[in-house]
Amino acid sequence: MDNIHAKATRSDEGAFVRFMTSVTGDELGSIPYERQDKAVRALTPWPLINIAQPDFEVVAEDALEGASHVELRRQLEWLGYAESGDVIISRLRDHANGEDVMVRSRYLIAADGAGGAIRDAAGIALEGMADIAHNVMIHFEGDLRGLVGDRPAILYFIFGEAIGSVLIAYDLGKTWVLMHPYDPATTTLADFTDDVCARMISTAIGQNVDITIKGARTWSMCAQVASTYRTKNVFLVGDAAHRFPPTGGLGLNTGIGDIQNLAWKIAAVEHGWGGKGLLDSYGDERQHVARSNMGQSVGNALKIALVYQALGQEMRQPVNRDELDKRLADPAHRNAIAACIAMQAEHFDSLRLQLGYVYGDHRDIDAGTPINVYVPKAIVGACLPHAVLAGGGSTLDLIDAGGFTILAGAASGHWEKLLERSTVPLRLLVEGRDFQLASGKWSQTVTLGADGALLVRPDRHLLHVARDANADEAAAMEAALKDYLKILAGGKV
Repeated sequence: MDNIHAKATRSDEGAFVRFMTSVTGDELGSIPYERQDKAVRALTPWPLINIAQPDFEVVAEDALEGASHVELRRQLEWLGYAESGDVIISRLRDHANGEDVMVRSRYLIAADGAGGAIRDAAGIALEGMADIAHNVMIHFEGDLRGLVGDRPAILYFIFGEAIGSVLIAYDLGKTWVLMHPYDPATTTLADFTDDVCARMISTAIGQNVDITIKGARTWSMCAQVASTYRTKNVFLVGDAAHRFPPTGGLGLNTGIGDIQNLAWKIAAVEHGWGGKGLLDSYGDERQHVARSNMGQSVGNALKIALVYQALGQEMRQPVNRDELDKRLADPAHRNAIAACIAMQAEHFDSLRLQLGYVYGDHRDIDAGTPINVYVPKAIVGACLPHAVLAGGGSTLDLIDAGGFTILAGAASGHWEKLLERSTVPLRLLVEGRDFQLASGKWSQTVTLGADGALLVRPDRHLLHVARDANADEAAAMEAALKDYLKILAGGKV
């Protein structure tokens, strides 16, 4: 985590979203970017992190480099696969030497992005809206901290001469990205030369600047979710499984949630304590999350149109400068503009969607609740509520990623007996004996009886809630574990 924080956007520079005529021009309004105050620490132990994708990839590769169970190979292109029984044979091109490589595996995970080839090769369709809008992304470097002055932001939405542009400031002193709409019927990527890109950037900033263009590429905004996340032993994760508008920034965290959900289930099957039917739960759980997040992303994109309307402008059309100046000079219009900007708040504060998604029967329990309102709940399918431990750390740190964990309010022979007969990796942690909170009683914070317990999955979601310790509750916990893992009747948990 330290490496990620070292490369992430500085919290003091990425705390706002600003709506501007240009970066150096008139500020129309601003909104806090996500929840970054101290109060949020009561809900999550981890602060918000904004990090550029290339930097994140470096951190991820550094973490894997040298790991005994991982082989990192570069310059490989996946070309296709064939199946032989339970074996998948993938064909890859090694561009370092021009040779083809054959890889045999039991599983094939499509983590190859929105335009990846594995989903199509597996015959899985995307459902939803394709090509809602087309944009060019221009990566450039330059020290703009002095120009920004006392108006730092992670995002600048531009409504002046560069109307439609969005500037992303990963590092005010170095790393920036400009997003701008374009028409693929009349423009191609080749038209975005360095000179053209530099002019577009200068217009968005409001003056000529000393920058270096690092690259440009085009992309299409879509709102799609795969019809299924699995065909046999081929699984989709991340952007291969879902493509959202970037409004709301829900894509990466949704993808991380996918692989967190899938990885432990594959491990359970491979180690023999999960039945093969367990893998079906991956798509059942994650597809619903993706559809919910996609709907919010689309809503965010549509709501931006309110700001255009208040300014008397049209999306993806050249700015009407006379009308813009007229409205900015009128106090009544300025108030209307400010009100429409304030209505974008949920666009940049979606804590419930990020942390509060629930699997299973209770997944719609918060339907209708504002997405910026997250109230942790000790219910089946929800994430274990965070609480600060005595000596530091979080209750989330107690969970074993390689098995199930019982967190109990007090010692009970019922939980001990379950451990003794279980063949599933199962660990028991008792309040007062194995952990305690920095303040307050844990069993009370999760509304358990004094000796109640929570059964927590490796991905920190709750599988069973036992309000009290008794034989019936222990039997129900055992049945829940056996049913979820799809262990055959008569098999031990």
